[in-house]
Amino acid sequence: MSNFEPKLVCFSCRFGWGYLADEDALASQIDNWIPIICSGKIDATHIMDAFRQGADGVLILGCPEGDCHFQDGNFETRKRVYLLQKVLASCGIEPERVRLELSVDPEGKTIAERVKSMNESIKRMGPVKRVPSAA
Repeated sequence: MSNFEPKLVCFSCRFGWGYLADEDALASQIDNWIPIICSGKIDATHIMDAFRQGADGVLILGCPEGDCHFQDGNFETRKRVYLLQKVLASCGIEPERVRLELSVDPEGKTIAERVKSMNESIKRMGPVKRVPSAA
């Protein structure tokens, strides 16, 4: 497993993460980075699609609780991630493969560091156990 390089998808809220930074410069530093309008717009299907398409983990960066531009988007995301982690665990997939961090980083300086930290956690877990599809 030492050769394993995890594939991580990172969704980040544009109102809290990197809005003062050059988006192209950030994108060049972070593979599979998807800036979104609000973490509350992430549906469980987006996360499951990431796993279906080969992701070993998903990192969601949202605004601090009580500080969402769209009122309660980050609160809704927290509930959605909690429930999804329970579903993943029931399927034998480590719930830690989906991480939600609610904070703020307007300049985007810590996004790459957080992705690296999540990648290291995923690397220790190894590849996600994929179940062959019935189709």
